[in-house]
Amino acid sequence: MSEKKQLDVGDEVVAMGTKCKAPTVHVVEVIKNDKATKVMCKSCMSSHRYRKPGADKDGTVKKATKTATKASSKTKEERKLARVIKKTEEEDYKNYTMTEGFTKNDVIVHDKFGTGVVLEVINPRKISVVFDEGVKTLIHNQG
Repeated sequence: MSEKKQLDVGDEVVAMGTKCKAPTVHVVEVIKNDKATKVMCKSCMSSHRYRKPGADKDGTVKKATKTATKASSKTKEERKLARVIKKTEEEDYKNYTMTEGFTKNDVIVHDKFGTGVVLEVINPRKISVVFDEGVKTLIHNQG
């Protein structure tokens, strides 16, 4: 039989961050009745009441639904990729070459990475493009 370790001020615990909006490592600041009541986030350095990971502001733990889990697993860039590709007709896709210039929201087809969307023009020679496997920096306008 294992004993439960007593919490002390300064111990690290995983708690739901109020600014980070995610379960992160926190340092215990205040203990009442053998429970952490106030913690400080090690990521953003904010102090707040202790909340269990996955808990609402009122402290109740939410059950994840399949759709909520699916939606939260995509990044902002991946959602943009899907949205722009859905709106764009296939004949408007541009084949990627280093010599052609591209603008924001252009849908391009790369030989290695597949179909992607230009997130931003970094400078006249570089673009940031999101593909299924992540964001890549590509050169363009080289001729």
